[in-house]
Amino acid sequence: MAWAIHNRTLGLRSLLLLGIAAGTLPCAADEQSDVELVVVTGSRIPQGGFDSASPVISVGRQEMLFEGTTDVSTLINNLPVAFADQGSTASNDATGTANVDLRGLGPTRTLVLINGTRLMPADVFSPVADLNQIPAALVDHVEVLTGGASAVYGSDALAGVVNFIMRKDFEGIELDATYAIDNADNENSADRARLAEAGFAQAPKGVWDGASNDATLILGTTTDNGRGNVSAYVGRRNMAPVLEATRDFSACSLSTTFAQFNARQPLSTGLVCQGSSNYNQFFSVDNLLNGEPYDFFETGTGARGSGAFEPYTGGPGQTYNYGAFNYLQRADTRYVGGFFAHYQNSKRLDVYSSLMFSDDDTVAQIAPSGLFFGIGEVDGSFAAVNCSNPLMTPSERVTLCGADGSGAANLTPGQATLLIGRRDIEGGDRQTDLRHTAWRMQVGMRGDLDERWSYDVYGQYGLTLFSEGLTNEFSISRVQNALEVDPATGACYAAEPNASGLITAPDCVPLDIFNGFGSISRAALNYVTATGYQQGQSQEQIVGGALTGDLGAWGGKSPWAGSAVAVSTGAEWRSETLALQTSRDYQTNDLYSNSAVPPVPAASIAATEGFIEFKAPLADHLPWIEQLAVDAGYRYSSYNTAGRTQTYKLGAEWQWTGDIRFRASDERAVRAPNVLELFTPTNSGLFGHDDPCSTSVSGRCANVVNAGSPLLDCPNADCTAEVGGNVRLQPETAVTRTLGVVLTPQAVAGLTATIDYFDIDIAKFIGQVDPGLTLAECYGAHSTLAAIGFFCPLVHRNSQGQLFGGGFVDAQNTNTGFLATRGIDLDADYVRGMDSLGGSLDIDLLGTYVVARVTEPVAGEGFVGTYDCAGLYGAVCDTPTPRWRHKLRVTWTSQESWALSFGWRHLGPVWLDENRSNPLLNGFCGGPCNDVPDARISSYDYFDVTADWTVREGVDLRAGINNLLARDPPVMDSNVMAVSGAPLGNGNTYPGVYDSLGRNIFVSATIKY
Repeated sequence: MAWAIHNRTLGLRSLLLLGIAAGTLPCAADEQSDVELVVVTGSRIPQGGFDSASPVISVGRQEMLFEGTTDVSTLINNLPVAFADQGSTASNDATGTANVDLRGLGPTRTLVLINGTRLMPADVFSPVADLNQIPAALVDHVEVLTGGASAVYGSDALAGVVNFIMRKDFEGIELDATYAIDNADNENSADRARLAEAGFAQAPKGVWDGASNDATLILGTTTDNGRGNVSAYVGRRNMAPVLEATRDFSACSLSTTFAQFNARQPLSTGLVCQGSSNYNQFFSVDNLLNGEPYDFFETGTGARGSGAFEPYTGGPGQTYNYGAFNYLQRADTRYVGGFFAHYQNSKRLDVYSSLMFSDDDTVAQIAPSGLFFGIGEVDGSFAAVNCSNPLMTPSERVTLCGADGSGAANLTPGQATLLIGRRDIEGGDRQTDLRHTAWRMQVGMRGDLDERWSYDVYGQYGLTLFSEGLTNEFSISRVQNALEVDPATGACYAAEPNASGLITAPDCVPLDIFNGFGSISRAALNYVTATGYQQGQSQEQIVGGALTGDLGAWGGKSPWAGSAVAVSTGAEWRSETLALQTSRDYQTNDLYSNSAVPPVPAASIAATEGFIEFKAPLADHLPWIEQLAVDAGYRYSSYNTAGRTQTYKLGAEWQWTGDIRFRASDERAVRAPNVLELFTPTNSGLFGHDDPCSTSVSGRCANVVNAGSPLLDCPNADCTAEVGGNVRLQPETAVTRTLGVVLTPQAVAGLTATIDYFDIDIAKFIGQVDPGLTLAECYGAHSTLAAIGFFCPLVHRNSQGQLFGGGFVDAQNTNTGFLATRGIDLDADYVRGMDSLGGSLDIDLLGTYVVARVTEPVAGEGFVGTYDCAGLYGAVCDTPTPRWRHKLRVTWTSQESWALSFGWRHLGPVWLDENRSNPLLNGFCGGPCNDVPDARISSYDYFDVTADWTVREGVDLRAGINNLLARDPPVMDSNVMAVSGAPLGNGNTYPGVYDSLGRNIFVSATIKY
């Protein structure tokens, strides 16, 4: 039979049964044992019989094969302990990486390892590990430890550790290939009715798309004397894009409708297709101030002089179906290559090295850019058009500049001051090309110093080069230049400095936005179109070493135990550096749909650390004590930025009988602030919120300076926030506690089950104070004096009292309050040979119940409070947090040459956070939103099936269907209440949580010689 069936790693059972059957701890030199010592994630001490005091989940290679996995992030996200984060289904605000987020505590708090050492940060905007760098075909198994592990591995392991154990000592040639494609029925009557009502195009039925193919070639050879091995690999993966227009649920962007809006507490009636008002709409500030009609939709045939204005109502034909043009799955091409090698000169010296290379190029697409409301040159928010502009039709001139067309009564005489929403239909969709090129190199040596002690020292270097190119964007300054047109010459009035500082505008081409779509010439497009470019790099350097052995020779052994105290001690130096360069368009905030991105000068953090770890067997083979052991660890760290930190772990394991074992751990973990959190230059961005003082003149809003004119609300409910780094940040600290039981009942041969309670509390949580919370607490009718004193100084209004056009809310990085999560993990595995039926049955179950997921957004004072996201989702809680989630796999392996496997993935129901009574969750409405369509996402069940056939020795074929019943994902508001907003929400759903592309059908082959 082929490797794929014979060498299955059976979940956690593979770790547990090895140790339980052996019944020993690491053996002293004078004791003989045939048990192979292995290193389990969460400890540096080889284990020979006891699993770790902290729970560890192991996912074997066979599970990856059964899932048709070519992207290891999908494998991890399917685990109940993981939450979806950046991946291939993110388009708007995508980083181009694939991240892992354990317990929903954020990817910065999950440490990713390869063979027990760090995978370097990979992105300049999100400095966490990128799973795209890991080829699935090279992974032997994955170990997941959920809970603090900073005492063993250092910073970042607050939520836990994901350790990818790579295949080693490979011999021969192996080709592993997978082809997959998605299929959607598109027969949802409710979704199709919404599209028809809005006049938008329907998604085609019976779609086949999103094809991906992956191929990896592995070559390995061992030296004649058997002491050395080199295992090398090369691979390529390609994934086709999928437009949101190809699925019923995402073919338009959905919004909530309300039957009433009383005291900002709406009653929802349904979801409708939302078109963008940034289509061809003109908002006249002059008319608003003069008490005249001010909101218009521009029409025309494209012929010069045909343009006209009609009142804007937002009805059919006046809005733009922007959602249809976004990617639901990004286009992606990845190349990987590298090797793992070692040569054992003697037991005292084994030299090893590895190289991993990856180049991932992905393209994100969203709808066309254009002139967007609230962004322009005049006062930082408005656009200006001279009333004598010859491109303006006579009727349009009367509408914007008065009956005589002079504009004498306008805010600026002779000028029309406007908010313009004019989509770049002529230029095409915005695309962001994201590329990450990474190298990870390691060299080290290890060996035995004597019969009791061994050493391991290594150096590691990781480098990721990042580049991003944004195309089909509009330049704010050049658009403003092109809107000022001389009636005598038909040329631009405006001028701009050239490279020599001379004022000139020879390239300016007038921009015709007054004669319908198609009126903008190619020459004008060439002038106003801008390309944003960013490039940067992140690198990590590590030098470390450890000494491991036992204290038996010095009396370090309990009189009731058969094994001595094991110890591992060592030191590590680590440095992380990040730098970013941005084009002038980004630096000057000259792109319509992108905030300013200042360059980040090369900045670094460095840590020098020392650690020690003990594992002490106390007793074994005594009444009521088959085995009893404790372990402890301590790490001292000194950072050049965060100062000194200390972490520790304490654990205990008690094998009561052969049937039951208890375990417990208490750990203190630390995460030092990363380079971006410390050193990102201050810049401005948008956040979705109304200005409460645009509808109220009472209370503290009465103190807003408004220069005697009406206070305009933030355009499109997008106010400005100022964000950036903070060099005064302190490290986060976490306390992680686990308590569990391991069951291996002898009465039920082949059954192993674990139940573990976890409790993680993170203090000094690094983040931003939500600017929406700042506004609510500053201007709320029931805000306390303490809240007003804390939040109101964060609000900075411009000279006219606005929170845009120079006004902003301060949301720079700070140590906020705390984040805590508690719950229960279940892991059960049952294996039974059934010779009479000609095979064996294997049942694996992983499940997690979340008791609480509590956030305190601001520390101290007690004037804000907390909120709990367990069982919720939405604008504040983000991705769904089902209380119960499980993954079950049932596999029948025949004694012949085939296996059949069924999978069941379950996600429990979740409720909308904005319908809660907690004011920290329902700030959008000022009370429960009563949003009926989004009120609840029902439980979801996905069924998968895979067949594995060994054609002959060395040839294995597989085929499978994930989401066999093609269940559509839940749909929800992505506009008014931003329930499923970017980046983790996309296409009116959460595609990283729920299967969004329909059935996924794959075929795979493994050929080995």
